[in-house]
Amino acid sequence: MTTPTRLTIIPDDFYCAVDGIGYSGIDMTSLAAEIHAMQWYGERGEEEIKDLSTGRIVHNKEITSLNDYQAALDSYWSIRHAAEALAAEQQLADEILEV
Repeated sequence: MTTPTRLTIIPDDFYCAVDGIGYSGIDMTSLAAEIHAMQWYGERGEEEIKDLSTGRIVHNKEITSLNDYQAALDSYWSIRHAAEALAAEQQLADEILEV
């Protein structure tokens, strides 16, 4: 996959959006527990870091790589491809019914 232009990951919600298309149910088990959210803006991004004892965001950390998020992205793409295949299948069934 190519590097997304825009990426949002919210581990507590099991949510990931790539270039405006989001899905929940993403496997986030590979991510550090203190990550509240991550935003990616093309070539750089930032992590919102939370205090594990309070749940409050304590600071943002700039990142320049998505390596730590690869497993979550793999889960996202698996769910997205399955959803797109199901939608295409439904579209075909709808077209057949219209005949």
